[in-house]
Amino acid sequence: MYRALCTALIIAAVVTSEVSAQERDQQVDKTIELIRRDGKLEFVERGKDKVAPITITVGQRIRWENKDKEPHTVVSTLTVAGKPLFSTGVIKPGDHMDLLFDIDLYDRAGGKPANVVTVKYRSDEQLGEPGELQLLSAARR
Repeated sequence: MYRALCTALIIAAVVTSEVSAQERDQQVDKTIELIRRDGKLEFVERGKDKVAPITITVGQRIRWENKDKEPHTVVSTLTVAGKPLFSTGVIKPGDHMDLLFDIDLYDRAGGKPANVVTVKYRSDEQLGEPGELQLLSAARR
């Protein structure tokens, strides 16, 4: 009985440890809300009142959260080899999509060491004012 209890506790500790590691790997650094105001789709950083460029660092995970009543796909206006630098895929109303802005994406955006790259993005389904990310290399933190 004692061995079975010890074995169960060890298994529980390992499983909990693995789940915690996965959750850490999936942490979100910033959330950008897709909000419709006055008939226009806007991209607003959670906790802010208005549209503004959003500063992130290479290695951060960004959550795009759809607060609109329509589905949206967020895509960069910059294309590389004929494709957007990034795309969220369709985000249904009330859903979200997380994207990791890694060093590969930074390099493809034209980033150089210890520099900043401006990346504009928009909803694929609707024209309008694009949002803007200021992507910093890790050396510029």
